[in-house]
Amino acid sequence: MGNLLLFVIPLALAIAVVKFIQLIKSNRKYDSAQLPPGPPGRDHANLLDNDRWNMFKSWNEQYGNVVTFYTGQQLNIVLGTMEAAVDILEKAGETFSSRPHFIMGEFLFSRLRGFSMTYGPKWRNWRTLQNSHFSPQVAPKVKPMQINESAILMHDYLTNEDPSKQHKILRRYTASLMFYMGYGRRVTSLDDPLCVAHDQEEEYIERVPGRFPLESWPILLWLPRPLQWFRHEPEKHRDTNTRLYTTAMNEVNRKMQDGTAVPCTSTYGLTKQKELDMNDDVELAYALSAPWAAGIGTVMAMLHYPECLQKAKAELDAVVGKDRMPTFEDQQSLPYLGAFIRETLRWRLVTPTGIAHSSTQDYTYKGMLIPKDASVYANAAEIMKDPAVFPDGEKFIPERFLETNDPRLLNYRFGCFGFGRRMCPGMHVALQSMYIVIARLIWAYDVLPVTINGKPYIPDENDFTYGLVSYPANLKFQLVPRSERHREIIIADAERVNADMAHLEGSSASYNI
Repeated sequence: MGNLLLFVIPLALAIAVVKFIQLIKSNRKYDSAQLPPGPPGRDHANLLDNDRWNMFKSWNEQYGNVVTFYTGQQLNIVLGTMEAAVDILEKAGETFSSRPHFIMGEFLFSRLRGFSMTYGPKWRNWRTLQNSHFSPQVAPKVKPMQINESAILMHDYLTNEDPSKQHKILRRYTASLMFYMGYGRRVTSLDDPLCVAHDQEEEYIERVPGRFPLESWPILLWLPRPLQWFRHEPEKHRDTNTRLYTTAMNEVNRKMQDGTAVPCTSTYGLTKQKELDMNDDVELAYALSAPWAAGIGTVMAMLHYPECLQKAKAELDAVVGKDRMPTFEDQQSLPYLGAFIRETLRWRLVTPTGIAHSSTQDYTYKGMLIPKDASVYANAAEIMKDPAVFPDGEKFIPERFLETNDPRLLNYRFGCFGFGRRMCPGMHVALQSMYIVIARLIWAYDVLPVTINGKPYIPDENDFTYGLVSYPANLKFQLVPRSERHREIIIADAERVNADMAHLEGSSASYNI
C-alpha cells in the first residue's frame, strides 16, 4: 500500500499542476480592462467566512457599483446598488438565472436542493413542485394553519421563562408550518428527527463558504478518491438526511393509500411524480424537503425603536381591541403595521448577500464584461440601504413606505428573498407568517429589554452572526402580557387550537437515523 501511495500521490499532484496551469490560462483569456474593477489578488475565499457584506460594501465604495474579485479559480461579481441588481439579475434574467457549481452541495445532497440547481428542466420541475403550495395563488390556503400555529406560538412565549430561548420558540413555529406544508404533519418540538436533520443541514451549509478549499480550487477533485478528505463529512450528512426525507415521504405515501393523508406538497409530488420527471424517489424526497427560514430581526427593531412599536400597538388597539387576536381580515386596516414589517425586512436582512447567481453566457453591462460562468452576488444588505432609493437607510423609518409616491417604494422589492427568477418560492407564505406573527406579538405582549447587572440590556443592532443566513448574535428580550385579558385570550385560543390540530401531530417512532 505504501509503495502504491508513493506512486499515486506524485502522479496526482503532477496532473493537478498541469490542470491548474491550464485553468489559470483559461481564466486569463479576458483582458482585465474588460472586467469590472476590483481588489487585487487571486484568492479572497477567506473573506466569505467572515463579515463579507461589509467587505463587499467597502469594495463597492472603492471600485464602483459592479466589482470583480477572485476566489481561487472562480471569478465573482458583486452588485452594490438596486439599479445594478435589477438591470442584471431581473432585466437580463435569461442570462443570470443559473447557479454556480456548488461542489460541496453535490456531496451533501447530490445537487437535489433547488437553491443549488443550475437553470434548466430539472430546476423548472422543482419550481413547479414548490409552486403547488407556495405560489401567490395557493399561499392563502395556508392562512388557517398560520392562524393556528401563531396561537400556539403566543402561548409558547407565555410559558417560557428563559429569555435566551425566545428564538427557538419561533423556530418551532417555522418548522411546524414548513413540515405541515411539505408532509401534512406538524411538529411540537425541535427535537423531532426531521427538525434536527433540517437544522443540522442548514447549519452545515451556512459554514461552507470559505471553509473548504475545494470550492475555490476544484482541481482537488483530480486527487484519487481515497485522498479526497473533504467529501467524507458531507456525504455522511447526505446519507442520514436521505434516510429521513425518504421515510417522511413514504409515510405520506402510506397515508395516501389508506385515505388519511392531508393535502400537501408531498401528496402533489407523489401524484405528479412522472410528470415532474422525478422518477428517482430520493430526488423527489429532497425536493419535498426544501427549507425556508424566517428572521427575528423584528424584535431587534422593537427594542431599538420603541416609538415605532408604540405606533403599531396603538393602531392594533384601535382596529382589533383587546377581546380577540388579530386575524388576516384585519390586515388591510393596519397600514402602519404593514410599513413596520416592510421596514423590518429592509433594515436587517436574514440573507445579507443571498446565494450567488451564475451567468450562462458573456454579458456586457455599461461597457463592463461579465464573463460566462461568473458567480454574481447581489449585496442585498447594502442594496436595501441604497441612498438613491432609501435615504437614511441605517435608520428604522416605517413612514418611508407610507409617505411616498415613489414607484420604487410602492413596488418595493424584498431583497431578502433574492432577485429575478431565483427569488425564494416561499416568499408569499413567509410574508403571511411575518404579518400574523408580528401582529399577534405586538397585540399580546410588551416587548422589553432584559435586565443585566441592574441595567436594561439593549443588544447591539449591528451584532449579527456570519454565514449565508445571519441572525442577531446576542438577542435577549422579555415578553410581558399586556393585561390579564390578553393573557386569557392567549390561553383560550391555544387550548382550542391544540384540540383542533391533535390529528396533525407526527410520530417520530418510525424515524431511524
